[in-house]
Amino acid sequence: MLSVPREDELNKTQTRQRGTCDTCDYYVKQDHDLGACHRYPPDFAGEQTPIELHRWRYPLVLAHSWCGEHKPT
Repeated sequence: MLSVPREDELNKTQTRQRGTCDTCDYYVKQDHDLGACHRYPPDFAGEQTPIELHRWRYPLVLAHSWCGEHKPT
């Protein structure tokens, strides 16, 4: 009997083919489903925070996110 894949299974397959952050060389895992993208230099993240928290940081991304600049590990 032929089984038809569910929509959520298709979305996972399409995402894997496209390449997600967790399979990218620029991704640095920080938590279960969160990490930093090191594709570009860090941004200054401090003008809206108290002065003692001013610092440079890489953008945080979800592991299942994707962009057009995926670099396979």
